[in-house]
Parts: sequence; structure tokens; C-alpha cells
Amino acid sequence: MVQRESLSLLSNNRWRSRIEHVVSYIHLAIKQAVKSRCRYRFGAVIVKGGRPLAASSNIARNDPRIDYRHASVHAEEAAVRRVTVTRRAIIYVARVNIRGDLMIARPCARCQKVLALAGITWAHFTTSNGLETMRIGA
Repeated sequence: MVQRESLSLLSNNRWRSRIEHVVSYIHLAIKQAVKSRCRYRFGAVIVKGGRPLAASSNIARNDPRIDYRHASVHAEEAAVRRVTVTRRAIIYVARVNIRGDLMIARPCARCQKVLALAGITWAHFTTSNGLETMRIGA
């Protein structure tokens, strides 16, 4: 029964359009992740009203041997810093390994707090099996 319902949703043009948008924004986040020079390669894109507002990858800040807890600026934080209006925005986060395979990119507790304070309501992120969605601040 669930498969039939999901297939009927995909046949609906409105849902197909939404899914295509999610995939296109995740693709932008993957492009940002590939640009990262960090060991764990993350990328993030903030979207509001169907328009990308900011995109960033994680940025190396300190040598992990000196301060492993603050060794990088997370991609979500870097993207939030690049934009002024984030109320009711959506963030798309991707992580890739050295071979370019998708990995889990669920925002950490620190990033969830930053996103909630910025007013971002939803996060779509990659997993090794595809995509997942989470509500921020709920």
C-alpha cells in the first residue's frame, strides 16, 4: 500500500517538481562538499523562496592536533554567516568521502542550534542510502 501511495505522489506534477528541486539543491551542496579541503568533506546550501541564498563547504580553521573540537568551521555555520535573511529558509547539506560517495551529513547538535537561531526550519541531508529530512528546532 505504501508503495502505491508513493508512486501516486510521484505521478503528481507538484510533488515531482518538489523532488526535483530537492535533488538539484542537494547537487549544489555536493559540489560545495567536493571543494572542501578538510578530511570530512561537507557542503551546505541555504534556499529561500526557491532561490539559493548562500553556499559553502566546511573550512579548516585549526590543526586538529591542537584543538580537535574546533578544527573547522562547519559548512552549515559558514553558509549561515554568508546570508543575512534566513527566516523560514531550508538548508541542504551533503557529505562526500574521498571517492565521491555520499555519506551521512545530519547536522550536529551545535549546527542544529545555529540553524534554529538563524530561523532555518528544515534540513535535507545526504545519507549513504540517499536523502533524509529533519525539522530544525522541533
